Amino acid sequence: MQLSSLPPVPVEFSGERAGEGPLTLGQLDVYQWMSLIPDHPYAVLCFELPVPAEATVGEVAGTVAALIARHESLRTRYVAGEPPRQQVAASGVQVVEVCSLGEGQWGPADRPVVADALVRWLRESPDPVRRPVRVVVAVAPGGGGRVIACAAGLTHLAVDHAAIEILKRDFAGLLGDPGRRPAGKPGHQPLDQAELEATPAEQRRGETALEHLGGQFRRAPRCLYALPGARPSGESLAVELSSVAAAMAVRLVAARTRASQSSIVLAAICTVLARRAGYPELVFPLVSSNRFERHLVSYVGALSQGCMVTITVTGWSFDELAGRTWATVLNASRHARYDIAGRDALHDLIAHERGLRLNFEPLFNNLANESWSRIIEGGGVRPEAVSLALAGTRLRWRPMPGIGSPVRFTLAQVDGCLRLEGWSGDTGLLPRGEVEGLLLAVERVLVAAAGGDVAESRMAGVIGLEPIGGADRVLVDCCWVEVADVRRLVAEAVAPGVAWVFASAGEHSLVAYVAASATVRTPRQAHARCMAALADHPTAITPRYYVICPAGPADPADPAAWPAPLAAGTGRGAKPAVH
Repeated sequence: MQLSSLPPVPVEFSGERAGEGPLTLGQLDVYQWMSLIPDHPYAVLCFELPVPAEATVGEVAGTVAALIARHESLRTRYVAGEPPRQQVAASGVQVVEVCSLGEGQWGPADRPVVADALVRWLRESPDPVRRPVRVVVAVAPGGGGRVIACAAGLTHLAVDHAAIEILKRDFAGLLGDPGRRPAGKPGHQPLDQAELEATPAEQRRGETALEHLGGQFRRAPRCLYALPGARPSGESLAVELSSVAAAMAVRLVAARTRASQSSIVLAAICTVLARRAGYPELVFPLVSSNRFERHLVSYVGALSQGCMVTITVTGWSFDELAGRTWATVLNASRHARYDIAGRDALHDLIAHERGLRLNFEPLFNNLANESWSRIIEGGGVRPEAVSLALAGTRLRWRPMPGIGSPVRFTLAQVDGCLRLEGWSGDTGLLPRGEVEGLLLAVERVLVAAAGGDVAESRMAGVIGLEPIGGADRVLVDCCWVEVADVRRLVAEAVAPGVAWVFASAGEHSLVAYVAASATVRTPRQAHARCMAALADHPTAITPRYYVICPAGPADPADPAAWPAPLAAGTGRGAKPAVH
């Protein structure tokens, strides 16, 4: 397919008001990580805007103007500063970019493939101005300006995925009924949300959310898991599982349990991860849409924030786990609106105490639209059809920009065909084959549950993966770690000094013996240096106890060879400066 640029179409828009104010909590969350990683793959969200079979460029442009007039986030610019601000324009001009398709017979049936091409074009074409909104249409050559497909790209500061679905619905309605195009009285907008979040009641709610997060921070593992002896390589990839069989199975389980389809998929993921990683409970980040209140149902803005959830996997059949997963996720999602600076300060405090750093990239991100009406009776699916559909399962992989967590799952589709993506943030830690194995194990769990509940005693055989072992692994502070990883961390942190880490010594686990130097003479200084070096050791945590000795022995691995210590302790006092 060839896309050739044509002259763009400028269109004027005019909204109800202009204004300026602080960022909302959701916007601040996005603003923080976009400031650190401006070219993050999710900094701009690109998606299709649905067009009917007969639509002209002029009609699409008019609809775009009406959409921008209706939703203030689409005519907002974000101004850096302390604190950053949002500025809403009352009116302006939006450029609709136009591309011509190559020669051929183009019609409504081509819309999906053309829309995908437009989305890729938006992602790959440069935009040095960094406009808050980009809209592009593809027209058939010689077709009188007939639009085949339309796509948009918006800054994540303006929208999240739930807001995108609202925009798609509004765009389709406005394009199909031009009489609705006047903006009318504006609904709840980001400036209104920022004002609401400044009230005492909302501030108390944010404090409660931080308290909940703090409890989870104290029990979450640093790294969910990596293969034994793994070393970071810096390469990242995504593997997508496409499975009609798994989609059928999810529908049958949902009809039986009345749990949401996404929760059923997450329950299967947790079952597999708990088996492979050796954790009876999983503590990990999720993304909450934060749209529980009535005034936020049709809100177009960045509301989503991360929350932490604890799911206990052992002790339940699969049906029970699916129901409990749904309830647990709903409860955790109500604690996902908070001040990002407060979260970071809380994390830094707990991270220093625990001697690790957590990653806030979600383990599971649900982007799928669910059709509840189709699962009441299982959608007419018969259990025997599920096994037959397994022959159509496909795995596809592609390179991806690096992410902070070793493993992540994104549910892109659940109706008709399950599209579940597994990301490896670093193939040195989790190779492609490992991610593929996880996805296929998730499919096996779902297919096994299609015919009826699966007892916990059967689950290991269904999963078909053995727990990760290794004589060097120890469970410390809710984290499975390899002692060799901790040794490498300490060696780098105190270099060129001599150090060794023992799995245990006396009543303490993960004990670091360190030869004193000009920069490390106390446990607090040793711990500070280890914390500073953690970023380069994604699978390690710091020692639980430090023993500072006047010199290092010829054989550091011999505990009896170390001289009498100068000082010993956890090093977890007030954080000293690192020189």
